[in-house]
Order: sequence, then C-alpha cells, then structure tokens
Amino acid sequence: MWNANRLVLSFSALVTLTHGQRAYESPNKINLALYFESLCPDSQNFLINQLYPTWNTIKDYVNIKFIPFGKSASKENGQKFTCQHGSQECKGNRIMSCALTRIPSQDLQVEYLRCFMDAYKFAIFDANENGQKCAQLVNMDFEEMMSKCYQTREGTDLQLQAEADTSAIGPKFVPTIVYNEAFDQQLQDESVQNFRQTVCKLIRLYNKGNCT
Repeated sequence: MWNANRLVLSFSALVTLTHGQRAYESPNKINLALYFESLCPDSQNFLINQLYPTWNTIKDYVNIKFIPFGKSASKENGQKFTCQHGSQECKGNRIMSCALTRIPSQDLQVEYLRCFMDAYKFAIFDANENGQKCAQLVNMDFEEMMSKCYQTREGTDLQLQAEADTSAIGPKFVPTIVYNEAFDQQLQDESVQNFRQTVCKLIRLYNKGNCT
C-alpha cells in the first residue's frame, strides 16, 4: 500500500523557477510532476487521454510541473542529445521545454501540450502548421520561441536541467508521475492505469476537495 506520510504537502506560497518554467506554488495544493517524452506512445496516451480530460476537475487542487526528457541522454555538455525514439523525439522535447517557459499559466500549458503531443504523435511536425497552430492556441509567439530558445543555448540548458531533474528521480517507465516530490511505485502504477481516480483520491485525502 502506498505510504500517505511520504506525500508531504508544501505550504510555501513562493513562485519559483524550475528548469525555466514557472512553478505555481500555492498553499494546500498537491505538487505533481510529470516526466515524459514527445514520441513515447504511453506519454502521448497519458497526456491526451488521461491528464487533459481530467484537468478541469483537478486544477484548483494541483500545482503541475512538466519535465519533457524521459529516457534521453546528453553528450558533450549538451552538444548532442540521444533519445529513445530518435532525433525527432529530441526535437519535440526541446520545443516543449522552450514553449513551457513562455506559457504563463498551468491551464495554457496543459492546453498547449495536449495540442503538441497530438500533432507530433506520428513524428510528423510542420513548423508552419503544427507549431503555429498550437502556439496560437495559447497566444505564444512561435517564431520568437524557436529563434531565441530552441535554436540557442537556452534550449540546450533547459534540456540539461530536464535531464538533471529526471536523473534525480531515475524513472524506469515513461511517463512517470510524482506527487509531492516523493516517488511511490503504487501511486505510479495506479496513476498510469487510472489517473483521475488516483489523483482524486489524493485530493479528497489532503484537500478535502470534491473530486470524483
């Protein structure tokens, strides 16, 4: 059985920066971190079919952080990256890292990632179509993001930080879902199988929220 005592709530109201994206720290909320990768079918399925449909139900009770890296690896201090599903996955991970730094709210981050992961799922990415489409959905300047982050050292540094964050958890499966900075294998298994049921159980336990 999962250990509820390991899931210690953060009561800090400070807004911090975590690998370039905003960490929306609010009192009495569950901190949820999602470790994933752009071309992993399980990541795509989880984000599109589980997280996205559940988001409006849980968003008032959750601080969410996205770490797009998965089972990738850097070489030569970020001069090269290798990814489980090839170079297109590395491209997708980097785009998402950059985009997340330019999207100001959790709601819009979830909306953007749902759009991007759905458009990218067959490794067919047209910057003028898919990129602009998803960026416009959240009022993000796609050209600015590509030219000033994706094509620069900023994009490299964001992926190196995502690698460090991922290595600290050491996920054996992608996606990995971590609650309140404490990995729990049973919660992981339950979240992958039925995310809504699992996160609502935690919300009812810690937040006394009406989540079903």
